[in-house]
Amino acid sequence: MKAVEIFMIRKSFGRNSSEAIRKEAEDFVNEKHYQGYRVINVDFDIADNAGYIYAFITMKRPNTY
Repeated sequence: MKAVEIFMIRKSFGRNSSEAIRKEAEDFVNEKHYQGYRVINVDFDIADNAGYIYAFITMKRPNTY
C-alpha cells in the first residue's frame, strides 16, 4: 500500500478562477484531514496553452509510516 497520494484539481482559467481553485483546494484538504490524511505539499500551476489552472495536493494516508 502506498503511503502518499497525489490529488489533482483542474479549473478552466478565467475570471476569479485562482480564488475558486484555492477555495476548492482548501475545502478538499479539510475534508481529507477529517479522514485522517496529513498534508505534505500543495502546488498550484498554470498550463500556458491549455487554459487551465491546476492544484496538486500531496497527502500522507492515514495509519502509514
